[in-house]
Amino acid sequence: MSIKINTAALLLGSAFLLSACSGDGTASDQDETNQTVDENQTDTSTVNNEKTSSEDNSGEDRNADGGNEENDGDKSGATDNDTSSENEDIQQQDYDSSEEAAAQIKGYEKVDQTNIDLGHGIKGLQEGAAGHEYLYWNEGRWLIKVDFPTDPQYKIDGYEGAEDLAKKVVDYLEKNYLPAPDDKGVITIDGFKKHPETVVKWQEGKTVYTVTSKEKEPFDALERTVESE
Repeated sequence: MSIKINTAALLLGSAFLLSACSGDGTASDQDETNQTVDENQTDTSTVNNEKTSSEDNSGEDRNADGGNEENDGDKSGATDNDTSSENEDIQQQDYDSSEEAAAQIKGYEKVDQTNIDLGHGIKGLQEGAAGHEYLYWNEGRWLIKVDFPTDPQYKIDGYEGAEDLAKKVVDYLEKNYLPAPDDKGVITIDGFKKHPETVVKWQEGKTVYTVTSKEKEPFDALERTVESE
């Protein structure tokens, strides 16, 4: 009787032992499975992060390239603006005919009556009215007009009067040659220091050229006209 009870107890104990071992193995397998899942999730997250980072960097590179293209466009625009400014020295206007172009040269006249010698065989007409001293003369197809104040406080510095300025212009044009207009050209010189101005205008064929200077000296405009020859 005692042997049967012991045998039964041994069998029961063996059953419990086998059950315990089987449970531990299952738990271990589950732990390994969970660890593998976690590692896979980590690897997937790492790959996704690297991909996102790569895409972000690619986007930054594209933005950088786009910025360079925009800057290149600005430089091209800056180049076009510089070319336009270079052409501002001499204005050019074309007309349908040479007769129409010549008609744009206003104020031209032939100075037949003269009363002053300006040197180099050039003679002019000097007259005054209402605080102005006017002096006119011709050189070739050009008419040159000087408007100078009679009151010294209003005149540009460096000249005693219209005659003094006119003689210096004649001296300059003796050594520096203006372009020859097809029909006529006019130079007007304002010697008032509050609004000095020199305007040179002449016609060649169907084209009228104009040079304007606000400098006190007329020689800035004259030099640009001479260099256009």
